[in-house]
Amino acid sequence: MKRVFIAAFIALMVFPAIPSFGAEPGERVLIPKGSVVLGTDAENLKTIIIGTEAKPQWYADESPSRKTETGDFEIDVFEVTNKRFKEYFKEHNYPANVENHPAVNVTWKEANDYCHAMGGRLPSEAEWVRAARGDTANLYPWGNDFSSGKAVYMDTPGGGKSKVGSYSPEESGENLLGGTHKAGSIESGKSLHGTYDMAGNAWEWVDGWYDEGKKLRMLKGGSWLSPKESLRVSARLGDDGNGRFNDYGFRCVYGK
Repeated sequence: MKRVFIAAFIALMVFPAIPSFGAEPGERVLIPKGSVVLGTDAENLKTIIIGTEAKPQWYADESPSRKTETGDFEIDVFEVTNKRFKEYFKEHNYPANVENHPAVNVTWKEANDYCHAMGGRLPSEAEWVRAARGDTANLYPWGNDFSSGKAVYMDTPGGGKSKVGSYSPEESGENLLGGTHKAGSIESGKSLHGTYDMAGNAWEWVDGWYDEGKKLRMLKGGSWLSPKESLRVSARLGDDGNGRFNDYGFRCVYGK
């Protein structure tokens, strides 16, 4: 799924020591090695989006579904916040009232550099999905049934009404124009492994490619600007990684 589809939709309606400026140990969770289901079969996808304004071609890149394995790894419980990110990237700017919100307007390289500086790296798609759904093939981090109160997305009160693009102080945070919410603010939306905001709030950069030939990097999880269909664990977004958008964030993993 490319960014243009989301814009169109909106228009229609053993681990290294942690540096002192990084996350506290309690902000990571161990994900044991195991199997994970990636993607969604085309027929299942049609069933999922029936009765919505979403179009099957927006999510065709998820098919076919396939199973793969991951090793043990640790992952950040929360998306990296503005406060944490600025402790490393001093030039990162954000409105004063959102220091504990996910850091957005972050390029893929900046996210990758930050994770390496913390002794980690960006997760692979398989690692991200395993952290979000565990051994299951659940549609969402919390299960198969969608609940509007479990994620920050385009229909969340105070969210999802602003434009795609870099924010100004008036265009981010919990205000009438919408924006991110505090990282980890929705307890009921956490995954089976205890990770927060893996559906909504901010899209998350992952390692690897969405389309290597076109040099498009991948994001997962949907954002405050996304429709509910994009909050599914299987949903993918491609971007060249160089732009700055007010709904692109990330979290890090640690391990081999």
